[in-house]
Amino acid sequence: MELTGIGVGSHAAVGEVFVLRTSDEVFEHKTSTHSADEEASILGTAIATTAATIRDEASSGDTTTREILDALLIILEDPELQEMARPHLDAGADAPTGLFRALDEFADLMGDDEDFQSRIGDLRGIAARISAWTRGLAAGPGIPREGRWIIVAEDLTPLETSQFGDSVVGVITELGGPTSHTAIICRALGIPAVVSATGAMSLEQGTSILVDPEGNRAVVGGDISSATTAISFIPQADAPLITVRANIGGVADAEKASTTSARGVGLFRTEVLYLAASAMPSVDEQTSLYIDVLKAAPAGKIIIRTIDAGSDKPVPFLALPHEENPALGVRGFRLTAEHHEFQRSQLTAIAKAIAATGRDVGVMAPMVSTVSEVREFKALCDEAGITQVGIMIETPAIVPVMTDLVGLLSFVSIGTNDLSQYLFAADRMHPRLGALNDPWQPGLLRTIRTIAESARSLGIPVGVCGESAANPLLSIVFAGLGIDSVSVAPSAVDSVSTALSAVDADSASHSARVALAASTPADAEAAVRALYS
Repeated sequence: MELTGIGVGSHAAVGEVFVLRTSDEVFEHKTSTHSADEEASILGTAIATTAATIRDEASSGDTTTREILDALLIILEDPELQEMARPHLDAGADAPTGLFRALDEFADLMGDDEDFQSRIGDLRGIAARISAWTRGLAAGPGIPREGRWIIVAEDLTPLETSQFGDSVVGVITELGGPTSHTAIICRALGIPAVVSATGAMSLEQGTSILVDPEGNRAVVGGDISSATTAISFIPQADAPLITVRANIGGVADAEKASTTSARGVGLFRTEVLYLAASAMPSVDEQTSLYIDVLKAAPAGKIIIRTIDAGSDKPVPFLALPHEENPALGVRGFRLTAEHHEFQRSQLTAIAKAIAATGRDVGVMAPMVSTVSEVREFKALCDEAGITQVGIMIETPAIVPVMTDLVGLLSFVSIGTNDLSQYLFAADRMHPRLGALNDPWQPGLLRTIRTIAESARSLGIPVGVCGESAANPLLSIVFAGLGIDSVSVAPSAVDSVSTALSAVDADSASHSARVALAASTPADAEAAVRALYS
C-alpha cells in the first residue's frame, strides 16, 4: 500500500505506525452535580493550570512551537471566553462542556474564515486536555518514549507536536499542506513528513511504514533501500552561490543559528517577543530584548521584520478586534494607523539596539500593498534613524508597482507563504488547499521572477525568507531567478548552503528556466530534480 501526498524534509525514515486519536469521552457533553459557580471555578483553575503546564513543557522546545502555543493560550486565557461558557454552566453543563460550547460559539462568530477555523481546531485540542484533566481521563494514547514511531493523524495541533520526543521519527497526516503548522514544525524539528496523504487514517497501529518525503509518499512495509534517492550535493566552491541566512524568533533561535553556516539573519520575526505581553513594553525594555538577540545572532547582515501581529498572531496589548476575515484584515504594517505609538517605539528601540551593538541591520515592514504605505514606513524609519529600509513582498498588489519605489528602499524580501495564499486565493492554513500553496506552482515561480527583475531595475537586492527556501532544489531555482539571498530555519541552513555551493550561475539559471517552462508544480519539481539525480 502506498499513500501519496506532499513531502516535508529531505531524508526518509522507517518506523511503526502510531495513530493519534483522542478518546471520544473527552469530547462528550456532560451535566454537572456541582453549582454553576463551582464549575466556573473549576474551569478557571483548569485553564490556568493547563496553560502553565503547556508553557513549561514547551519551554525547552523549538521557538516555532512556542510561538504558536503562546498565541493560542492568549486566546484561551481571555476572560471573554470564560464569560461565553458561563451561560452553559448556569444551564447545568460541567466545565469542559461549557468550554467546548463556548468554542463552538466562537467558531460561529469567526464565520467561514479558514485561518481562524484552523485556530479553533487547535484550541479544541487544548480544551481536550483540560477536559481530560478535570474528568480524570487520558486525552489520548501517550506517544511512547522508546522505539521508532511514525505519528499518523488527520492533522496535528501545536500541542500534539510539542509532545514529540526522540522516538518520533516521522509524521503522516491526511490533511495539511506545505505551509501548515504541522509542516512548519516538522521542518523546524528535522522530522520527515508526508502531509495531505489521503487514506492515512486507515493505517493500522503498529504497521511498519516508510516515510519518503523526497518521493512525496509513504509506503507500508517499505524500507530505507526503497526510498527515493536524496540528491547528494557535493560542494564545488568555498561559499554558496548566493547568501544563506537564518530565520529566527528570539535569542534561542539566534544562538542555534550561530552554530550553523548562516551568514546573518534574513528574517527576525519580532512579534514573537510580544505574544505574551499584556501591556506595551517600554522603549528601554524593547531595546534590551533586541540587543540580546543582535548579540547572539550569527555574523553577517541581520534583517528585522517589524511586528506582524493580527490574523493568527494575537498580541494582548494591541487588543485587536474580531474580524470576519483576519488574513485580509488589519495585520502587519496596517496596524500603524491605530497603533502609531507602538510602531514608533519599536523602531526607536531597534535603532538604539543597532547603535549599541554596531550590527549591520536592515528593517522591513510586513504586509505592504501600496506605494503610499512604503513612503509612510520610510518616513517612520528616517525619523527613528534607521537607514536600511525594506519591505516584505507578500501581496500581489505591490509587485506591479515596484518600479515606483525608486529611492525608497534598500532591499526587499519575498515571503513565499503569504504571497502564495494571496496569489492563489487559498488560505495557507486550510487543510484541503495544500496543493495550491505548493511552492513549485508555476504561477508563484513566475511571479518571483518578475519581482527579481523589478528589484534589479531598482538596483536593490532581493531575498526569499519564506518556508520554500528550505528546499535545496528550490533554493537553486531561486538563485537562477535572480534572487540574491535565501533565509531558512536554522535546521535547514547547512543543507541549503551545501546545495548552493554545488552549483554555478549557469546551472542555477538553467534550473530556473526548466522550472518556469513547466505547467504544473509536479512537473516543475520533477524536471529540476532530474537535472541533479
